[in-house]
Amino acid sequence: MKEELMFAGILLLSQASPGPDQAFVTRSTLAYGFGAGVMAALGIGTGIVVHAALACTVGASVFHSFLGVGLFCAGSCWMLYLAWKIWPRGRNAFLAGCGDIPPASCIYRDALVTNLMNPKATFFFVALSAPLLEKNHDPSDALFIGFLIVATGTAGWILWALVFRWQPIRSFYGRYAGILDGILSLVLAGFGFSMLYSFGRMAVENFS
Repeated sequence: MKEELMFAGILLLSQASPGPDQAFVTRSTLAYGFGAGVMAALGIGTGIVVHAALACTVGASVFHSFLGVGLFCAGSCWMLYLAWKIWPRGRNAFLAGCGDIPPASCIYRDALVTNLMNPKATFFFVALSAPLLEKNHDPSDALFIGFLIVATGTAGWILWALVFRWQPIRSFYGRYAGILDGILSLVLAGFGFSMLYSFGRMAVENFS
């Protein structure tokens, strides 16, 4: 149980590490409020179910298949698309077709897709869960570890949204929204190009 608790703690602390999910929750909360941040967190939490299932079953072997190569390609395109949508251009809308104040379903959907299109999240969960699964081969252990991944991941992103609902932070965003949106756009573009590079390497290794 001690190892499982340490595992859960690492997962919670990992929410502070830079990534597409962090950029999405941060921007949603700053632009649309705490409720939008929670919907983004729930969307990401739903996506984490898939990553947890992969990490606790087939693990990283999925990335040595055609599916893995396709995920890296689709993920890079999605991150670049989000970067383009966030880039400040007057009264820009963050999500296509959702207007100035997107409904909760739009935020949830795009958070879910953002998480699913980040295949490196599976690598992260595989690296953390593999040592525990090597010691315990009972199916219930994999189920419990998967539950920890989903529960702590979702809770961590809700807590992250709670931080960014703090009024001084929101006031700062209100004054410098264009600059901050530009920074978040560049962050997402950076992840997109990084995954595009990974896609190219995987394609060369798998098909050469």
